[in-house]
Order: sequence, then C-alpha cells, then structure tokens
Amino acid sequence: MSTTKGDQGAFNEAYKALNAAQREAVDSIEGPVMVIAGPGTGKTQILTLRIANILQKTDSKPGNVLALTFTESGASNMRERLTSLIGEAAYDVAIYTFHGFADSLIQKYPEAYPAIIGGRPASEIERVQIIEAILNDTSFKALRPSGDPAFYVKPILVAIQTLKQEYISPDKLAESVNIQEQSLEGIEQYHEKGAHKGKERGEYKDAVKYLERNRELLQAYRMYESALRADKLYDFDDMIIKTVEALTANEDMLRDLQEQFHYVLADEHQDVNGSQNKILELLVNFHEQPNLFVVGDEKQAIYRFQGASLDNFLYFESTFGETKTISLTDNYRSGQVILDAAHDLIKTDDAVLSPLRVPLEASAVKESVVEHFEFSHEAIEDSFVVDSIKRSIESGTTPDEMVVIVRTNREVEHFAALLRKQGIAAQPSADSDILEHPVTQGVLKLLKAVTEPGEETHLVYLLHEPYFNIAVGDLAKVLRAFNRALPLSVLLRNETLLKDCGVEDTAPILAMTKLIDSIRERSLTMAPHRLLEALLEESGLTAHVLASDPFEGVRVVRRLYDEVEGMVRRGEVKNLSDVVRRFALHTEYGIGLTAPFIPSGHLSVQVMTAHKSKGLEFAEVYVPHTTDRTWGNKKSRDLFKLPLVKHEIGEFDVAEDDERRLLYVAMTRAKGRLVLTEATLNVEGKEQTTSRFLSGLDSVLLTAGDGEKFTEQFSPVQDLKTLAPLPITTEVILETLSTRGFSPTAFNNYRKSPWEYFYRNVLQVPQIKTPSLQLGSAVHFVLDTLVRHHAKDSLDSNLGRVSELLKQGLSKEALTDEEFTRQHEKGLDILMAYGPHLFETKMEESKTEMKFEAMLETGIEVYPFLKLNGNLDRVDFKDGQIVRVVDYKTGKPKSRGQIEGTTADSDGDYKLQLTFYALLLSLQEDSNKHCRTGVLSFVEPDSHGQIKEETFVITDKEIEALKIELIRVTQEILAGGAFTAPCDPNKCHYCDLVGVWQMK
Repeated sequence: MSTTKGDQGAFNEAYKALNAAQREAVDSIEGPVMVIAGPGTGKTQILTLRIANILQKTDSKPGNVLALTFTESGASNMRERLTSLIGEAAYDVAIYTFHGFADSLIQKYPEAYPAIIGGRPASEIERVQIIEAILNDTSFKALRPSGDPAFYVKPILVAIQTLKQEYISPDKLAESVNIQEQSLEGIEQYHEKGAHKGKERGEYKDAVKYLERNRELLQAYRMYESALRADKLYDFDDMIIKTVEALTANEDMLRDLQEQFHYVLADEHQDVNGSQNKILELLVNFHEQPNLFVVGDEKQAIYRFQGASLDNFLYFESTFGETKTISLTDNYRSGQVILDAAHDLIKTDDAVLSPLRVPLEASAVKESVVEHFEFSHEAIEDSFVVDSIKRSIESGTTPDEMVVIVRTNREVEHFAALLRKQGIAAQPSADSDILEHPVTQGVLKLLKAVTEPGEETHLVYLLHEPYFNIAVGDLAKVLRAFNRALPLSVLLRNETLLKDCGVEDTAPILAMTKLIDSIRERSLTMAPHRLLEALLEESGLTAHVLASDPFEGVRVVRRLYDEVEGMVRRGEVKNLSDVVRRFALHTEYGIGLTAPFIPSGHLSVQVMTAHKSKGLEFAEVYVPHTTDRTWGNKKSRDLFKLPLVKHEIGEFDVAEDDERRLLYVAMTRAKGRLVLTEATLNVEGKEQTTSRFLSGLDSVLLTAGDGEKFTEQFSPVQDLKTLAPLPITTEVILETLSTRGFSPTAFNNYRKSPWEYFYRNVLQVPQIKTPSLQLGSAVHFVLDTLVRHHAKDSLDSNLGRVSELLKQGLSKEALTDEEFTRQHEKGLDILMAYGPHLFETKMEESKTEMKFEAMLETGIEVYPFLKLNGNLDRVDFKDGQIVRVVDYKTGKPKSRGQIEGTTADSDGDYKLQLTFYALLLSLQEDSNKHCRTGVLSFVEPDSHGQIKEETFVITDKEIEALKIELIRVTQEILAGGAFTAPCDPNKCHYCDLVGVWQMK
C-alpha cells in the first residue's frame, strides 16, 4: 500500500481505534511535542501513525522523516508497524538507532570524521591496556593506590564512558574541576568547637578526596584521548561524540541533513543520553519551533541513573519554547490490580517527579491478580516457579505467553536450565557472559595443554573430558601410574608404558597427545584462529557440544571463534599463547565475553532480565527472588563526583530509585497474572529478607499464595533430571525465517540440504574464512570503494590507490603476516587487471552494497508471507531506473553452462542467485527498481588474461518457477517434513551430527 491520500484504509482503521490523548499526539504534526507514554499506552502505535499522518497531510516524502530509537528491536518493531500502515514506503523512512544513524553519517560524510575514518574501534581489552599504561605515569597518586595500582582501571573507563555519553569533553570536565576547586574554598576546613575542635571536618576531607580524584581523572581522560588518536583507535561512544562534533563544525553537512529531515521523532527518550540529545538538538535547531516529537516515560528509565533521566524531560522545555506535552494514561495491556501495584511501587510526593509518575487506567484487561508466595528455601521457590508454569501450560496457556523475569544474567541461564529439565521449551534472552561457561573452560584447558607443555595438570583435566572417550577404568590406571620418575606427559605418549600399567584401550589416549603435539607443530605456520578450529574439530569437542546441547554449545563455540578471529584481525595476538594470555586479562579485569542465546522457536517460555523485557508483554509474568539482596539493596560506591545532573531530586536515594523503576518495568509486562516469589534461605543457606519494595506495597493489592502447600509436595529428586537436547521443531526454523528470511545464500544452502541450512543458517555454526575467502572480501571492499568514491575519468589515479585500499581491506581480515603478503600480491594482480574493465562498465549512477527486502505472498493461510532479502554488490541506474545488477565473483571464471547448472560439476547456484535478485526487485513497490538483467562479473582474469562477464535476462517463467520453489520449501518446513530425509554427506558438512536430533 502506498502513502497516497486516496489509499488510507489501514491508517483510518487504526486511527479510529485511538483514544483522545493518542489522537492528539498523532494529529500534533507541527512544532515540538513531548509525549509521556506509560507502559501499555500504545507509544509505538502513535509514533508510526504520526509518521503515516505526516506523509498523508504534508508534501514530505518518506525520506524526509527521521525516527530514532534506543534499540535495534525497537527500530525493527517500528518499521514493521509502519509497513502495516503505509506498505513498502516504510523502508524509505529513515528509522535508526542512534548509533546506526551515526554510522550512516560516517559512511555518507567520511571527511567529517577524521578520527574514525581510517581507524578502528578499540576492543575493551585495548582500552584497559591504555589506562594501565597511563597509570604507570608516576604523577598519578590518588588513582594509583600502592596496595592495588590497577584498582581504578575499570572505574576510570566507566567514568570516561559516562562523560562521553553526557557530552562532557576533557575541556568541559576541566571547567567542572575548576568549580570544585573554588567550592572547596567555601567549605569550612576545621571544627571550631566541641570534642573535635582543630581537627579537619569530614565534609572538607571528602571534598578534597573527590577533587584529587577528579583532577587525575581529567589528566587520564586527556591522555586516553591522545592514546586513541595515536593508535588510530576510537571507542563506541566516539561514534556519537564525533557526530556531534561533525554537526557542529561542518555547516554543509548539518544543512544537508536539516534540508532532508523535515520531521524528527525520538522513541524511548527517557533512555537517551546527553550526547544523543545534542544530536537531536542540532538536527532541528534551524527552526525556532522545530518539528521534534519525543516519546518517553521517566518511570521506565532503566538504562541511566535517575537524575540524568529526568534531565531529558526538563531539557525539552528549557530548550524549546511552547512545547506541547501530552500524557497517555489509558493502558491496554494490564489489569487494574497490576497497574495499581506497580504505581504503588514508584509513587512519590516529589514536586518535580510526581507529575511524571501519573497512575494508569486499565482500558482493555478487566481481571488481573498479583500473587505473592513465600518459601523456606530458594530451591523450593525455583521448583514452584517451574511447576506453576507447567500447570499453566497444561491448562491451556501457550508457553510463549509466559515469562520469567529476573534481575541478573546468571539467573536467566539458571531458570532456562530448570525449565528444560522438566521438558519445557525455554528461550533465554540475555547477553550472557560465557567466560565461566563449562564449554569455554573446556576450550581453555585444551589451549593451555598446547601452550603450556610443562604443566601436567592440564593433561589430567583433558583425560576426564568425555569427547576423548577414555574409559573410566583406563583413566584410573593412568592416574595411579604416573609419578615424578614417570611424568604424565611421557606416559601418555608411550603405548608400551600405557599397556604396562594395565590400560586396555590405548588408542584414545595416544590420539589425544598426538593431537596436542600436532597443533603445537602447526602453530609455527598457522594463524591462531585456524589452529583453534582444528583443535576443537579434531578433538571432538565441537561434535560433543552439538550432540549434548546444540543451542547452548554452538552459541559459546561460535562466540569463541569470533573473538579469537577478531584478536588476530586486530593484530592483538600472534599465537595461541597470546590468546590464552588475552583471556586471562578478561578474567583479571572482569571483562565479560557475551554471547546471545540462539532462538529456539516461538512456542517457548521466555526467560529474561528486566532490562531485556522492556517493550514486551505476557499473559503471565513470574518475578522470582524478590528479596532485598536481589531487588533493592543496590549500593554503589561513588568514586568520582561527575558534573552530570542539572536537576537535583529532593532527598532521593538515586541507586534505590533506579531499582524501583526496574522492578516497575518487570511488573508492567503482565497482562492478567503477576507472580512474585521469595525465599527465606538462599542456595548457600544464608538468610534473606523481603525486598524493601514489596514490603512497602499496599497489602490489599497482593494475593497471598499458599507456599506451604507446595513445600509439602516438593521433592529435590526432580532437580536430578539430566538436560536432554532440544528437538528440532517447526517453530525453530520458522523463528529464523521470520527474523532473517531467505537470502540467496541461505536458500541455496537449503537446496543443497535442509541440514546444511539448519547448521549454517539456523544454528549458525562457526565457519572460519579461508585465506581465499578473506581475499574475496578484501577485493569486494576495494571495488565498493572505487565505485562509491571515485569518478569515472580518473582511472590512473584510482588504480594508483588500489594497493593501499587492498591493504585496508585485508587488514580487516584475520591473516598472518605471511598470508597478508601473499594475498596482497595476488589481490593486486587481480585488481590491476580488473580495474580498467570496472571503469569502462560502471555507470555514473552506480550504487554499491544495496540492501533490499520484500515479502512474498505464499497463499498459505498459516504463513501468508515469506521474508526475502538480498545484499546486491552493485546496482547500475540510468535516469533513476535500475538497468542491471552486477554481482562480483572472485575465483576462477565459470562457463555459462556451469553458471546455469547444465554441466555435471555445477548446481546452478550462480544463476539462481541472479533469479533471486530479479524476484526481489520485482516485489519492490517502486517500478523503477524492477530489473531483470543480472551480470556475473568475474574479477580474476581467465587463462588468456581476459576479464569475463556473463549477462542474463531473467524471464517471467524463471521468476515464477523460483516463487513456486520458495513456496514449496515453506510448505515443506510447515509440514515438518524438511528434516526427515537422510543426510547426504556429498551435500552437507554435518551428516555425522544429524543422528542426535529428533523431529517434533
């Protein structure tokens, strides 16, 4: 559906359903508007309806609207809602996260970002090492205590991050330090009477202490920025900081954006920081009454401390005059009892906060309950939560309508495991730290056995690992036999000695040591990430984790691959010993290594932290461990007094109020049933008290549950059940299709084998790129850069830059010095041969790396649309019309028959890819994007030194055949038959693992 004024059916239907306050927000098109939108009041709906209203009532185009939000999921949800209202035009509306928007500006205006272009983001370990080096300067006293010189390393980094987020540069911090120095003069230094007369007053000593720390923090901040620049590094927050600086210094860039974006909208404004606010202000400051629309709720500010969150609301009125403020109070998610209990949690008499914490009225859910259960022990409490969920499922509640909301990531893994033990599909959602994960520890044991040959303890650990398949009896004999005279390292490598001590099956032991010795030898010539891949594959560890708990194991192994490859790519490690030391630094400084959980399907009970639950809703919400230790008693030591808050808030305990708002968010996810539980004793046997937040709630709102009755039925034997691997379900595959859709590569994987698709595209089992694939990526980078940034008539100068561009491209890959040199030489030969052809064939309107998405109608009632997407290497335009799609191919050129799949050694993947692109473009609403001409351009010359291209004009028949095949595959997946056929080892790399799965 288009945005034309005559086609407003979806908009009109949604608009009629609005209440008066929502309608006012949607109709308030002009001028600055702030909407206070509590949970469940329809903020995403009014944001998208307001955008649709702008496009229908003004002359603005979709590209003239900019919408910024806080998370990727928020941006995705907004675009999805907008698509339902205005169709494909929603993809032309600029919807970004703040960092995504900054990244788009960096790509569009690279000259405005000298500190970022040509540099790379610093890893957290590199940032730590920079501060470590800074503190080695003997001038630091307050921030380098003699007992623990590294104590302030992490606090300094946190402070610098906070300062950048609030747009406080070193110079601004210096102004604040000067003010602190002046303030110190006004503080009485000594007691003038009483028992402490003549002694220094505590207030004065504290002021001096904070001043000394802040002075040194300022010095460290300046040195940190200099170190980043010297090493051509930048940190995550610099993307926002440098965007503010670019918009401030580059008037042409700012005017471009102000002319482009007539309307700016910001979601989740309570979580936007000072630097992000500055971007909003700069984008709209051309007008005295700018068209800036922000939506937020101070009660749900859970990503920033309370004082700064409040500043977001008050800054609006002080920055823009005549701001219209609209409060949404009709809640369409929860019942009144739940809303009243949640409001009771955060209500206040504070004159500033009270108007922002308005109570909500239930407008849709008529019945609700807040249940509170107390247990004698945490094990009983946890068992009750799982049992209650199980009973709800048996009574008809679908699993995906239930959630367990916890305070910490550790609890996410704990409850997900408990649910799975009881045969309940659970979907954990958290950025889980895998450093202490058993799989990670197992990998580190393997690495240490290779890199520390003199430490025999590592070998003892490895003998116990199940993937080496060493019999228990043989293990016992080996452990009894080795001693100082017969070292374990010698015994394990000698078959005769092993047999002499009674080992019956020596093969797995000898294989283990042979592998360790082999990896050690290969380390002289192989890059660390490839050694890691070989070690995990050949040891059997990868196969073991895939067989025992594939979803959990794969996410950990994949993250480890990615991290080690990143270390190599950034030049941080040269060998496996460096990798081990790198992981040791992570542990020493408490720098987590996070890995997202793999989606396990729609029909799963969700388990998540309160932070992750933001914006979601469920029929039943369980909030366990509501004790003061978990919810409420959060005290943090203030090491620095930073100039962050403009508006002081009464006598509030800021840290405690942060926790109140976090629990408020958790409680307001519930539609009809909210269950709060607690236990007197934790798993360590320590006593716990009720959360101060619950003890302060109106008891009338809580329904006391019968915890004693469940305690009588509790059996600890239930907790001894083993964790069974999850079966493949149709929902698991559909989860991937719904979120990622089919790309040409994913669809070709499925055509080869559904199992290949499952492991590569659903589980995303790690794949280390070979040097040839890495060269291909670097060559694509060079071609992309040449097309995007250089004119057609400057061939010589452009070819003169190829070598440097290729080095930039290869530097992004994980290559050893030898591989880098070899691939650079090979790539340079290829590009110098291809360069003249590129400039002869590219057009003035050529664009690169264009991403397209579309929805294919399937005609299937239960799954009416299939998501398709593609990333096109190059798209050539003429007079605004796409005339051809060019796909670069590295490697030896193929014949036309090989491309089409008519020869014995080909499968037609290349031709299908072009057909896929033609289908994708045909589904675009803009007819100027419809294009049937696809070109396969082989970058590497053929044996005669000629550049080869093959052009195809895709026919209606070919597009229709592909549609039929895509729909057939969708039906096959829905019917559950996709994974019942035997695995073909000639087409799939994972056939030896397939037997562990069960289809459901």
